Amino acid sequence: MANDPGLAADTMTYLQAIAGDNGVHDPNAAWWLSPDIQLTGPVSGIDKADPGADNTVDVTVHASAQGAYAPGAESITIELYVANPSLAMAPNNPQSTTRIDTIGMPLLAAGGSGTNQFHWTPPPGLPAGDPQAPGHKCLIARAYSDPLTPGGQSFFTPEDRHVAQHNICIVPCGGPGAARRPAGCGTNVNTINATGKPQRARIRATLDTDPSKLVREIVIARLRHVKGFQRLAAKGPKAFGFTFTDVKSRTLAVPKPTKGKAVESEVLLAPGQFITFRFEADLSGGNLGEAHIFHLTHADGETVLGGLTVVVLAV
Repeated sequence: MANDPGLAADTMTYLQAIAGDNGVHDPNAAWWLSPDIQLTGPVSGIDKADPGADNTVDVTVHASAQGAYAPGAESITIELYVANPSLAMAPNNPQSTTRIDTIGMPLLAAGGSGTNQFHWTPPPGLPAGDPQAPGHKCLIARAYSDPLTPGGQSFFTPEDRHVAQHNICIVPCGGPGAARRPAGCGTNVNTINATGKPQRARIRATLDTDPSKLVREIVIARLRHVKGFQRLAAKGPKAFGFTFTDVKSRTLAVPKPTKGKAVESEVLLAPGQFITFRFEADLSGGNLGEAHIFHLTHADGETVLGGLTVVVLAV
């Protein structure tokens, strides 16, 4: 995905996709785990939203050591969007995302950074499909010089330096016996074709049995709060995959990845089409308390447009 042409005049402002990337987002890494976006629910804790309560979201914005704000800039605009567990997202589709708020901050000195806190009170009683419904949330933030206007149809992830996602979902399942009988442990996932043309979307789930230091730290920090968690699993579950409804799909052959294993499906999406599908892993025969890490992606050809890390465990 190209950069947002509406924000091209701002070469100063950026959000990190990975800590220390200086706004240069690596499309081959887990760029959807941005450290610059952090949701905390007052009851449910990290990455989860509580309805009718003050949920805080901290967004950290950076200024390049060498760059320039857009001509005439007097401040930085920060937009914050929320979604249910998602891969690709779009700012102009209310099924996909809801804009929580837009705030301004003073211009940063070159090489500087600043953190701003959003206060978000989701309405109670929303249906599960609403982006502001309670539970695990995917978040996307966009920051840019105030005279500029970003694109309204796409977030231009992962390449645009002004945008970052924080998308991770911890899914504990079962109770006694959960790892001893066949059982699907998973979650519903959304994605969207945020283009003006039909798309052969490639939806992939890759098992990560040897996570990077970054991924391990992020996952462990969240699993420590899950009662019954013991360790990351050394090998994958019996099976995992997708279930699609109301959309044409076919399973693709996947070359053996360098780590773990993967499944991939091709889904035909019309321009702007939004879908929800199911990702599940069969944890039967495994050990209670063992967690399995999966990275889910939505690609158009070889270009990854959205990602989500899902961690499943039987407890």
